[in-house]
Amino acid sequence: MERSERPNRWGRTGERCGERPPRPSGRARRAGLVRRLALLGALVVVPAYPVRAPVAAAEAAPGPGTAAAAPRAFGSEPNRTWGTSPSEYPNDAGKDKAGRVYALAEVGTKIFLGGEFTGVTPPGVGTMAARKDPTPIVHRSYLVAFDVNTGALLDWDAHPDGPVLSLAPSADGTRLYVGGMFRSIGGGRFSRLASVDVATGQADPTFAPPIPDAYVKAMALSGDTLYIGGAFTRLGTDARSQLAAVDPRTGALHNDWVPPPNTGGRFVGNTGKPTEDGNPGNVADLKVTPDGTMVVVGGSFLHFAGRSGLIVLDGKTAKPTPWQPVLDRPRPVYGLDVWPSDGKTIFVAAGGYGGALETFFPGRSTKPLWVHKTDGDGMDAVATDTRVYLVGHYDYVLGNNTTCGGTSCTGGNAGDNLNRHIAAFDTRTGAQDMSFNAQMNTAEGPEVALIGAHHLYVGGNFTKVNFEAQPGFAQFPATP
Repeated sequence: MERSERPNRWGRTGERCGERPPRPSGRARRAGLVRRLALLGALVVVPAYPVRAPVAAAEAAPGPGTAAAAPRAFGSEPNRTWGTSPSEYPNDAGKDKAGRVYALAEVGTKIFLGGEFTGVTPPGVGTMAARKDPTPIVHRSYLVAFDVNTGALLDWDAHPDGPVLSLAPSADGTRLYVGGMFRSIGGGRFSRLASVDVATGQADPTFAPPIPDAYVKAMALSGDTLYIGGAFTRLGTDARSQLAAVDPRTGALHNDWVPPPNTGGRFVGNTGKPTEDGNPGNVADLKVTPDGTMVVVGGSFLHFAGRSGLIVLDGKTAKPTPWQPVLDRPRPVYGLDVWPSDGKTIFVAAGGYGGALETFFPGRSTKPLWVHKTDGDGMDAVATDTRVYLVGHYDYVLGNNTTCGGTSCTGGNAGDNLNRHIAAFDTRTGAQDMSFNAQMNTAEGPEVALIGAHHLYVGGNFTKVNFEAQPGFAQFPATP
């Protein structure tokens, strides 16, 4: 019998039973917004917390075939685009929050947004205005496509009947793999995992994977393998520990890729408290190195083959690799990226007792090259050759004068930098790029980021960017 996904509506911890993925608030206390804005004009560079020397620039130089046109950095002012309509999640009643975006994928001239939103609004229409006058809202639930060049809503609708939590395009750009909590999509009955046509939104009936018994939160495509992660423990009749590999054409389960056991325990709550309650947590994100040798996995698990929050598996065997990264402290991991310049360096967005951006180089020390701490959870990290962007539930990038204790992590001290929910850092040295100063609102702000061909995309439940209405989704253009 399938685990129920009937709302609660997704329960706060949500790692099992198809419930809502965890939403850490990322801080126990907040300084007043007026105080933060007063500090905005006095930002200073916050040094990273170095653990060892970073990769030398010459060693980290892009290899042959690196696209010269790939973006290197982005401006702080977003383009005007459509956004998501006011949140209809019961806990957000009476609050100014946008329908949350959890997943992003760029395919050609389309940018796809997946989440729990039920509609979208034209440029300049804020959530408060849409609540007072809902006539501008176009009802397009859980999955929508905008034009990359104009930001306009496209006439494309796959009609999922439940939240979409993860997206991945096929190698040829014709199909979009969709994971989440839905039971039907694209005109057919496909539960939690499906492939839809990029042009039409129709589901591909030849892609018929065994049904996961709980939500799919993360996906990554590598060659002839689609890796998926989430809260599931089975696909059809086969046991899988929150991770699995399927054929991207047929959906058939790869029986030769079986992850090691997850023996239970998870990080819980705003502070990421390690909790031994038998619940195995979930997989929040996964990335595959370009050569396909490593699958990097982050989540809220405590005992995944003996690893907490972060584990690296062999892309062919699913066994833990000999080299395993060790976070600066036990933390849940919510977002990951692999540096496109060397195909090896790993950027980690983590939470718990504040949050952190941590950087690792496989095969060397297991400790991070450098760490930047924040006063709220890091939810995602995305990198170009020169910059890594951290989005999350934080307000400050912390300096040396702020210490995160066991129950709180409050920014605003001397040396902290006010960066509401988004900040940029040099990929090689970790130095913060203070020229990027975009700001987002709401307590949580962004959940996910994506670097496309010419833009940095950010999704979440924010309603404003730089104090202007831009609900749920932002598109930052590349700098010349």
